[in-house]
Amino acid sequence: MRRIRMLLLACLLVLSMSVTAFAEQPPQTVIGADENGTSITITDITPREDEENEQETEQKTNYRVGSFYPIEIQTAEDGGTRLLVKTFLVPQGTDPAALIEEGLTRRGIKYQVSDILCRELAGESESKTVTETVSMPSETDDEEELLALFTASIPYSQDGFAGTLTLEPESIKAKATDTEGYAYTLKDVREFSGLDRNDPYYIPKTSQKNGVTLQLADVQWTPMASAAENSEVPSLFSATATYTGTGWGSKASAYLAAASYSGEVTKTESGDQMISIVYEEIPAEAGNFDMNRILLPILGILLGTGLLAGGWFGVRWILQKRKESVREPVRNDPYAGRPPMDTPDLLYEMDRGLEEDDR
Repeated sequence: MRRIRMLLLACLLVLSMSVTAFAEQPPQTVIGADENGTSITITDITPREDEENEQETEQKTNYRVGSFYPIEIQTAEDGGTRLLVKTFLVPQGTDPAALIEEGLTRRGIKYQVSDILCRELAGESESKTVTETVSMPSETDDEEELLALFTASIPYSQDGFAGTLTLEPESIKAKATDTEGYAYTLKDVREFSGLDRNDPYYIPKTSQKNGVTLQLADVQWTPMASAAENSEVPSLFSATATYTGTGWGSKASAYLAAASYSGEVTKTESGDQMISIVYEEIPAEAGNFDMNRILLPILGILLGTGLLAGGWFGVRWILQKRKESVREPVRNDPYAGRPPMDTPDLLYEMDRGLEEDDR
């Protein structure tokens, strides 16, 4: 039975060695061996060309999609389907299609695009107070009419700043932009007294006023007193002379009104855009199922079982033959089944008997 067990263990060892795959050993070179059997072995550890290519491929792995790198990668599961979410932070106006990866494979799992999520992020804001002057043409410089020309507020948009400015009524001013000429009548009245007679000769024929020469237009005489007592004839007169003339001037015919508006305006910088690309697992197709993954282990098991059974029956057949070969001589032996004899003691007694006879 011990020999049978040894044979079975040997068969199992052979089978296990037949299906074991060993890694390729690095090439070794034996330099020599001395008389004691000691040898020197050199092992070549120079990287193989295929290993160098694999290392270069790993170093060249690019995680960038388009012109951007993801800021977050998440995995999840929805109803038994694996999901992969890649999130990017990109400027406003970036096309999400530029962030999609076709044929994406991660850890042996193939993915396809399922959804695209976009969210706009607010940018930074800056505020300041501005004053803007607005001018309007006018035909008059009357304050009430000028106030009616301007609106209570105006919109502001400049250099990225926007807001509403409010009118400051006290800042409204008007300035003449055009003039026109016109004529007007000048009049001057002068008094002359102590005249000894009412003679126009004593009255000047012209007069000056505001740089304009006026002409004598009328004279009114008034008696003042008589020279002799009880005389009805006046001896002194006073005269009122009226002079008239035409003056020329100019006046404003058009105005330009100006008013100030002030207020606080704000500038908002354009923010970024957060885009999340959602990938879902591509289900495996039934036609692409590799039957070798199942058939090869089954065939290996069947082959191993067959070898074990063949070895078992072969060993039993050999043992049976050996038993039969042992039984055949026993049948022809007349001493078969007798107890064993102590041969050395018997021979010793026989030798002693022979020695005594010789004496």
